[in-house]
Amino acid sequence: MNIDFTIHVHDSLDNLSAEWPTGSANPAAAPRYHVFQSRTFLEVWWSTFGRAGSIQACFVEVRDDAGAPLIFIPLCITTRKGTKILGFVDAEAADYNAPVLFPGSPDWTYDTAVNLWEKITAVLPDFDVIMLDKMPARIGGLINPLDLLADGANDVFCHGNNLQRPWEEIDKAQPYRKTLLKKMRGLDRIAPTQYIIATDRSEQAVFVDRLLKQKQRRFEDTQVPGFDAEPEKYAFFHEGTAHFSKAGMLHLTAMKVGDEIVATLWGLVQAKTYYAIMIGFEGDDWAKYSVGRIIYYRTLEWLHRNGFEYMDLGIGNEPWKLEHCDTTVPLSRMTSIVSWKGQVFIRRIQVMEYLRSTAAWQKLRPLKWTILRALRQKRSQD
Repeated sequence: MNIDFTIHVHDSLDNLSAEWPTGSANPAAAPRYHVFQSRTFLEVWWSTFGRAGSIQACFVEVRDDAGAPLIFIPLCITTRKGTKILGFVDAEAADYNAPVLFPGSPDWTYDTAVNLWEKITAVLPDFDVIMLDKMPARIGGLINPLDLLADGANDVFCHGNNLQRPWEEIDKAQPYRKTLLKKMRGLDRIAPTQYIIATDRSEQAVFVDRLLKQKQRRFEDTQVPGFDAEPEKYAFFHEGTAHFSKAGMLHLTAMKVGDEIVATLWGLVQAKTYYAIMIGFEGDDWAKYSVGRIIYYRTLEWLHRNGFEYMDLGIGNEPWKLEHCDTTVPLSRMTSIVSWKGQVFIRRIQVMEYLRSTAAWQKLRPLKWTILRALRQKRSQD
């Protein structure tokens, strides 16, 4: 089926239409979308991750003949090693990559999705390869037409908890619940324990600063790249906290034992959905109390009490997510080579994926980041 679309591609957020939803908008009112495709999220992303490389914005707005919005897609073209890659606005900052869908959209089929995508790519700037990933099959109950074009499944899924059940049922399903409650009582014996939601700028600044320090320490303990290797990620949380708070999207919490912040959790809210984005916790003597799991449990309880319908723990197949979540959201991907540069680029990725799977690479990888981190610290001291 061939449908007539009117397509506009914007290279700046300043040119987006007023119909592009902000993060605080109610998704049940009109468009269906994840928080990662809201204008608010895109603004923070572009001022942080968008400064980190050669990236060209391609914000796509598709309308019907009458001018009514059908589907908006936040795309960008990133240049890496001379290759132009068409993908979502992401850089690993988004758990879901998807369009914004409007209720007036057609009943998407594979044929209509192909027709749509061909018309979109025809008006985009030149690129060498298409790499779309982390795509859900549905968005707010509507079919995601880009998922219909997928050529494979993502290696990892998203996970979360349905909060529309009685608390007793949710609470009972929590793994190691009795042990966790025992540890919570143990913390109370050390000093009074508080679960605090940041409500003003000064409190937010203290909490996010502690979160980023806790997370950097965790990166170093596990010998993986941290904020020192990816300063744009640090900037996203540090600078974005005030922006998301102003938009009514931020849910930043800390757990204190006495006067010490032992765990933090940075999340975003969209109507009745909560997205857990980053968790931080202290190690050493606090590790035996599982303070990271406690702040997750306390947040789950708070969200249920305050009428939230879903707690999204995001992408990743970490064992603790598999244990704690009752919902799994499969994701898909689509890769398409357009030029010889794209062919070379994809081949390079395949070779690197093979090398990373070898025992030798796994053994040397932590050493690499330890050396690089030491060199960065030495340069900063000189």
